Amino acid sequence: MLQSFDSLESEILEEQIRICEIPAPTGSEDVRGDYISAAFEALGLRTQRDDVGNVIARHPQPVGNPVVLSAHLDTVFGPEQAVVVARPGERNPYRPDEVVADGEFHAPGISDAAAGLAGMLAVARVLRDTPAAPCLLFLATVGEEGRGDLRGARHFFDSDLGRTARAFVTIDHSDPAAIVHRGIGSRRYNVQYRSSGGHSWAHFGRYNPAFALAAAADRLGDIRTPRSPRTTYNVGVVQGGETVNAIPEFAQMDVDLRSESDAQLEQLDIELHEIIRFGHQKELRRRSNGAMEPLVTQIGDRPAGVTPIESDLVQAAIRALEAEMLEARLIAASTDANAAIAAGIPGIAMSWGGSSDNQHSVREWFNPNERSRSLRVITRLLLDLTPSSSERPPD
Repeated sequence: MLQSFDSLESEILEEQIRICEIPAPTGSEDVRGDYISAAFEALGLRTQRDDVGNVIARHPQPVGNPVVLSAHLDTVFGPEQAVVVARPGERNPYRPDEVVADGEFHAPGISDAAAGLAGMLAVARVLRDTPAAPCLLFLATVGEEGRGDLRGARHFFDSDLGRTARAFVTIDHSDPAAIVHRGIGSRRYNVQYRSSGGHSWAHFGRYNPAFALAAAADRLGDIRTPRSPRTTYNVGVVQGGETVNAIPEFAQMDVDLRSESDAQLEQLDIELHEIIRFGHQKELRRRSNGAMEPLVTQIGDRPAGVTPIESDLVQAAIRALEAEMLEARLIAASTDANAAIAAGIPGIAMSWGGSSDNQHSVREWFNPNERSRSLRVITRLLLDLTPSSSERPPD
């Protein structure tokens, strides 16, 4: 059974490519969700869509509290981003000066999240006729990325079905040896500086939101954060203004704060709000006419948390990796597992396998070499956790 992933590799890859080429911006995952739902139904699983668009698939006669295997539907790319997967030897449309290397497949979202979804479907296919199948639930979530703020996973774990889960595993990492058992907390803000605007010549001297934003962003960049617990910040989106010869009526930025520590995250949050005021006050001292108070809107709040190393879930993941001659790396990241941990359910993220890089960029690529090993790891893990398994899977 575990070796069947090798013979299925070409089919898994083609399905991954089909999934990748179905646009799924955060908040607009319906078409991709329809595809995943149909794929589960073709495997004979009982499939439903919940109120927010998550796809949920179970054995027709489910048993007890399920172990959940998940992957997310959405990508970070907007509807304007065309996606066509470039294959080995083809001209790379995302880097026109290059030809795609042997073994590689290039496209925005080809690994994150198409590889996770294709891997989940492959595991469901291999396990559909095993005694463990009735104990498993498969979940494709909406709103994992960016402003989605784990919307699908949060909704699932707020539901009666989600609260029955015994354990949660999401396929959402590139490192084949990684076990993401620590959920990185994050807070995200939209910061908007505002004024009455005006003509750059006739109204020179009015408050300029662009200068206020620039002062704040520059001050934020000077913050020194600890390496342990790891803490980071980012200005990811900057917008504002209409034309070069107009004082903008607003200038805004989206800011991402992250930390493995709730205390460090809280401190960074306090510093950010002080910096927002600093940028405003600095511009007020130079130009106060037309100024308005900054508008700060929280657009994300992901909970931090830990699934303990000694838990049955993490120990089963370590055993599954060891069976495939991989030495487990216990790490932190921000995934749908954060929502499980926050709901009191053991949760981890595992790898989609192969090799990949440049996630969240148009230069993203994936190589399926040795993907089967990671799919075997996930399958071993699920079999180890399901109460219907009388013994662990053979080597």
